[in-house]
Amino acid sequence: MIEPRDGAGGGDLTVSVGGTTVVATDVVLAQAAILRYTHIQAGEWKSRVASIRALDSDGPRNRASQETDLPLHWAEAALGHLEQRSGDLVVSLMDAAERYGRTERAAMQLALLGSAKVGYDLGLFRNLVLLLAAGPAAKAALAWQSWAGGSTRRPQALDPRLLTNPSVVLLTKLTVSSLDEVVAGGYGMPFPVALALGNSGLGLTGASGTALGVLALGRSGGRFREGPVRVAAVGAPIPARPPAGVGDLAANIPKAVEGQPQVRIERYGTPGHWSWAVYVGGTVDWDSVAMTEPWDLTANVSAMARQNSGSYEAVMQAMDAAGITSGDPVVLAGHSQGGLIATQVAASGAFDVRAVVTLGAPESPMPVPPGVATLTVEHTDDIVTASGGASLIDSDDRVTVRREAFVSAPLPEGEVLPAHHLDTYRETARLIDASPETTLQGFRDTVTGALGSAPGEAFLWRGIRLPERPVPQ
Repeated sequence: MIEPRDGAGGGDLTVSVGGTTVVATDVVLAQAAILRYTHIQAGEWKSRVASIRALDSDGPRNRASQETDLPLHWAEAALGHLEQRSGDLVVSLMDAAERYGRTERAAMQLALLGSAKVGYDLGLFRNLVLLLAAGPAAKAALAWQSWAGGSTRRPQALDPRLLTNPSVVLLTKLTVSSLDEVVAGGYGMPFPVALALGNSGLGLTGASGTALGVLALGRSGGRFREGPVRVAAVGAPIPARPPAGVGDLAANIPKAVEGQPQVRIERYGTPGHWSWAVYVGGTVDWDSVAMTEPWDLTANVSAMARQNSGSYEAVMQAMDAAGITSGDPVVLAGHSQGGLIATQVAASGAFDVRAVVTLGAPESPMPVPPGVATLTVEHTDDIVTASGGASLIDSDDRVTVRREAFVSAPLPEGEVLPAHHLDTYRETARLIDASPETTLQGFRDTVTGALGSAPGEAFLWRGIRLPERPVPQ
């Protein structure tokens, strides 16, 4: 377990609004907040000085009043200059952030285009690529089997320093985004057509198409097979207080522990006027053969393929069993696979979702509907976030917060993916609550507006996979 480090060794927050319309670190935002405060205070003091001068001018003019008026005049002029300069600096800072955001978005678009072309060209020479990749692929398969196949020991092939490298994470995002172009090149599809259908265009293929291919290939060998699920409440309801920020939302997400509840549902309000907070945990079982745990690798791949996964079905059943109706306000929060499922629940339109928080989740192939406040939290050294490819979603409802969790701190012993750990994201969530960025404050207001401030109660739910039904003869 990673103990919270209160930001020690971690990087600054980078906040993006509307895809990448504005990009600014929390340091820039803090400076902008100070300048805004200075601008307001300078204006107020200038008004006070002007009022004092006005009072003095109403009385009889004498030598003393004339001597007092000159310093007041200077003070009013200086405060006016400070008010203007501080206001101009705020505008300049935010303008620089917007320019940086547009530059970042353009750079990502170029990188995606370049990786798509490279992938397409590799697809044209698929036979050569397959031959060259046979050896590394065999090693990768053995490493995956030792890690994801149920072994608790860390394989030597998975070096945490490599997997927690922001450059590797970015390269993985670009690689995943270009897999569809590799397939298109292999089948001889014209590059403009492949580009239009892939992640960089309409998104009709992309990561979801790749996941569909993985499902088809795996299921022929008995892997990635979904089945019916059942949910049940665990224990009695417990008292709960509504979350006041992102830190509280992250703190209430269940940890991914075998045999433990994967969903927490909180109810607030009064009968007929309920509001709800739903928390969804991350992947528990990394085996590609589905057993009894719905939060498994099979559910991950199914969700990426835009199919109903076991974990999605379990969350929907739990919400129905808890009594959530289509008109009740709902706030969703999830970590890893839980974030992916929370996004899909919002996308289903079955509930009145007001806000969604995802922590360390892959990019969902099913976007959240317009009007739903969305906060995406990613660590730039968390390779799991790269498994859905790169995102170019441009929505004013979406705020993305990025941070390098281990920019200077040593990696903890025994952790393969420390930047993906829920405790590490909980630390970032606390930093988000301390940020002066106005859109983050607005998101917190949306959450508290939906759930209120009165105490409520929480229910824990656990889902299990049922044995496959026999095929009728």
